[in-house]
Amino acid sequence: MSDKSSLLTSMEMSGKKRDDATKDLYFEDGERVIDYVLAYEIVENEAPEIAKKKADWRKTYLENIINEGLEIEETISPKNNNKEEYGTFGETKKEDVIRFVKVHAPFNILCEYAEDLKMKMPIKDYDININEWYHGKLHSMIENIDPFVIRDKHTRDEKKFFVKVFDQEQLSQFIYSDKPFFFSTIERRRIVYSILEKTHYDKGELDLGIDNLQANGIFLDIYPLHSGPVKKNAKDTPINDRQFLQEDWASLKRIFKYQPIEAIRSYFGEKVALYFAWLGLYTTFLVPAAIVGFFCFLYGVISAYDSPIVKEVCNPNNQTDGTYKFYMCPLCDKICSYYLLHSQGCIYSKITHFFDNDSTLFFAVFMSLWATIYLEFWKRKEISLAYEWHTMDFEEEEERPRPEYLAKVTRLKKNPVTMKMEPYMPTTQRYTRLFGAFGVVLFFMVLVLSAVVGVIIFRAAFYIFLIGQRNETVRSRSKMVVSACAACVNLVAINLLKFVYQRIAVKLTNWENPRTATDYEDSFTIKMFWFQFVNTYASIFYVAFFKSEFFVGSPGNYKRFTSQKFRFDGCSVQGCFLELTIQLVIIMVGQQIIGNTMEILIPFLKNKYRNWRYEKLTSYTASDEPQWVTDFEGEMQTKFSLFWQYLEIVLQFGFVTMFVAAFPLAPLVALLNNIIEIRLDAVNFIHNFRRTHPSPAEDIGAWYGILATLTMFSTIVNAFVLAFTSELIPRLVWIYYKSPDGKLDGFTDWSMSKFRVADFLNDSMPENPTKNGIKQQEYCRYPGFHEDTFPYKYSRDYWVVLTARLAFVIAFQAFVLTVKETIAYLIPDVPKSLELKIKREKYLAEQHDRVHKEKVGKRKPKILGLTDSINNSTQQNYDERLEPAMSPMV
Repeated sequence: MSDKSSLLTSMEMSGKKRDDATKDLYFEDGERVIDYVLAYEIVENEAPEIAKKKADWRKTYLENIINEGLEIEETISPKNNNKEEYGTFGETKKEDVIRFVKVHAPFNILCEYAEDLKMKMPIKDYDININEWYHGKLHSMIENIDPFVIRDKHTRDEKKFFVKVFDQEQLSQFIYSDKPFFFSTIERRRIVYSILEKTHYDKGELDLGIDNLQANGIFLDIYPLHSGPVKKNAKDTPINDRQFLQEDWASLKRIFKYQPIEAIRSYFGEKVALYFAWLGLYTTFLVPAAIVGFFCFLYGVISAYDSPIVKEVCNPNNQTDGTYKFYMCPLCDKICSYYLLHSQGCIYSKITHFFDNDSTLFFAVFMSLWATIYLEFWKRKEISLAYEWHTMDFEEEEERPRPEYLAKVTRLKKNPVTMKMEPYMPTTQRYTRLFGAFGVVLFFMVLVLSAVVGVIIFRAAFYIFLIGQRNETVRSRSKMVVSACAACVNLVAINLLKFVYQRIAVKLTNWENPRTATDYEDSFTIKMFWFQFVNTYASIFYVAFFKSEFFVGSPGNYKRFTSQKFRFDGCSVQGCFLELTIQLVIIMVGQQIIGNTMEILIPFLKNKYRNWRYEKLTSYTASDEPQWVTDFEGEMQTKFSLFWQYLEIVLQFGFVTMFVAAFPLAPLVALLNNIIEIRLDAVNFIHNFRRTHPSPAEDIGAWYGILATLTMFSTIVNAFVLAFTSELIPRLVWIYYKSPDGKLDGFTDWSMSKFRVADFLNDSMPENPTKNGIKQQEYCRYPGFHEDTFPYKYSRDYWVVLTARLAFVIAFQAFVLTVKETIAYLIPDVPKSLELKIKREKYLAEQHDRVHKEKVGKRKPKILGLTDSINNSTQQNYDERLEPAMSPMV
C-alpha cells in the first residue's frame, strides 16, 4: 500500500479527469482505471465453423465476467488501409483486425473478492521502533557514507502499516478505506486476474479461465498496462512510475547502486521483487568472496616462479649419469613417443600452480562458510520482506487451488479444518504420478550421461589426432586444446538438451497436476533443476574424479573401450587440476555469455518483428499509439520466465561453491556477470517486457532448498577435489613424511614411478621411440606411486597417500560442517525486531475484531476490571517507551 502522496499509482485511483499523459490508462470516460487488457484477433480467412466457435466462447466469457461485476470497454484497432496488402510469392492476403477489451473492477467488487482472497489491508500506521544497537545513529551514519545508496532517487519508499485480513463488514476500521487508492494497483490487478481465471466460457467443468482461452487462441494475450511510456530522451523529467524505475533501476548510471526493491514490488508484485532482492543480496555477498579469491589467485601467480616443483619440472638439465631423470612414457599408443618432462610439462606446471597452491585450502574453507552465512542472511531478509509485504503464511492460508486442478480432480473429501467438501486427489494416484515423473526424469539424466560418454570418445580421438602432428607446439599444447574443445562441445550439448527437456518437464508437471500454483512451480523447478544439474556438471565431475589413474590405468595396464581400440584419455603429468579449471571456465563463462546475449537479443528481435507486423495491420503511428497497443507489442512473459532467471543464477552458485577450489576467480566472474545481469534484466522488464501479473509470494519457493542442498554438497565436493584432484595431500605427505629437510625439493621425482620400456605390449609400444630426438632409455617415468618391477603394483607410498587423502576428506567435512552449524545456530532465522512487530500486529488485529463485534452486538462491551487496568497501564507505559515510527527500510 503506497503512501497517498508518494507514487503515481495513488493518483491513478483518484477518480479525476486525466491529462494526456495518463489518459490511456483509463476508459473513455477518463475516470475508470484499466486494470487489465484482453486482446483478440479477427482472422478473416479462418474456417467459418472455427471462427463461430471462437466467437461464441469469447462472447460467453465476456458476458460472464460482466456478471461477476467487472466492467469492460472494447476498442477496435483499425486495419491500415493506407498500406499495400502483402502475401507470399505475390499472393494477396487480407489483413486481420485486432481488438482490445479493457477491464475495470468497481470498488464494491474489489472489496468482495479481497475478502474472498484473504488480502491483508492496513489498520494502523507503524508506531513501533526497535531500539537496538545497529539502529539509530550507527545505522544512519553508515547509510550516509554508503557509496551504493541512491542519493537523487526518483522512486519513493512505501509507507509501512500494520495489517489484518480484510473483512468487508469492518471496512470503516481500515485506514484510507474512504479513499479511491485504498486498493493499490497490484492489489486491484491481483483481484481482477483471479476473477478472470475462474470465469467459465462454456458449460464444461474444464472450460474456464483466461489461460485456457489464450491457449486455444480465443484471446491473443492478457496483460496489465504499464503506467505510461518510457523516456525517449535522457534529459526529460520522469513523470510516471515506469520512468521512475527507468531512472533508478534500468539505467547503467545506477549499475553500482542498490536496487529500489520497494518500488519494484509496488510496480511488478512480490514474486518479481523477491527475485531481484535475492539476486541483489547474493551479488553483494560476492564482493568479499571475489576479493579473497582474486588475492588467492594473485598469490599463486606470484609464487609460481619460486615454486620448487615448477623449477624441478622446468629444469632442462635433469640428468644423472648421462640419462634423463624425467624421460617420460608416451601419452598415447603407438603414435606417441617418449619425451622430456620440461618440453611438455613446464607450461602446465606453471598454470596449474596459479590455481593449485598453498592458498587453495584456505579459500575452499572460506567459501564453504561464506555460502552458509549468505543463506542465513537471506533467510532473515526473506522473512522480513514477507512481513513488510504482507505475504507471510500466504501459501498456507491464502493460496487457492489452480483452476486446472479443480477442473480435473473430481473426487471430494471433507477438510478436517474447514469441515467443507474440497477437491481431493487420492494418495495412491498422487504418488503414482510422482514416481512416474521421477522415472522419466531419471531416464533423461541417463541420456545426459550418454552424451558425456560421447564427449569422452571425442576427447580420446581428437587427442590422438593432435599428438600425431609433426608440429612440436601442437603436440605440447594438445592437452589444453583437447580440454578446451571438449568443453565447447559439452557447452553446446548442455544448451540443446535443456530446451528439449523443458517441454518434457512441462508435460510431466501438467500430468502430475499439483494443487496450487506454488506447488506447480516447485514441482517443475525440482524436475528441471536436477536435470540441469546433471546436464551442466556431469562433464566437470568426470574431469575432476574419473580421469585419474584409478579409472584410466597406467603403463602396461591401460583401461580401454570400443573393442580395445582406444584407451581412456588421462590427465597430464601435473594431474587433472588444470583440465578441471579449463572445463569450469569455458562452461561457466560460456553459459553466462549465452544467457545474457539471449536475454537481450531475443526480446529485441521479437519486438522488432511485432512492430513491423502491427504497422501492417493498423493505422496507428508511433506518436498516437495508445498505451494498450504499445504494451501489446512488448514481449510477453510466460509463467516460466522467472524460472530461467533463477536457474541461471543457481547454476552459477553451484560453480562458485562446489568447484571454487579449482577456480578461485569464479566469485569475481560471477560478480561481474551479476552486476550486468541485474541491469539487463531491469532493461527488459522496463523497456521490452509487458508488465507482469502481480503474483504474490512469501519466499523463493523450492530454490532455497536447492541452494541449501548445493551448499551442503559443495563441502563434500571441495573436500574430494582437494584430496584427489589437487596435489595438496601428496605435497603434505612429502613435506611431513618423506622429505629429509621438510621442503618440496625432490617432490616431482618422488611422485613419479618407473616403467621398463621393454615391458610395453605391442599395442602400446611407440612405433618410433626416437621420434622426439631423444635416445631411448631403459626406464620411462609416469605419475603415480608404483613399484619399479613387474607387475608394477601400488607401492607403500600409494597407501600412505591414499590414507592421508581419506583422512583429509573426513577432517575437512567435520571441521567445516561443525563451523557451519555453529554459524547457522548463532544467526536466528527471525530477527528479534520482527518478532515484536508480528506480536504488535496480532494484538492490533485482535483489538479491531473485538471492537467490531461489540459494535455490531455480537459481543458485549468489556467491563474494565483490575487486571485490564494493569494491562492497559502496562501497555501505555510500553508505548511511551517506544521510539518514533521506524524509518522505511529498502
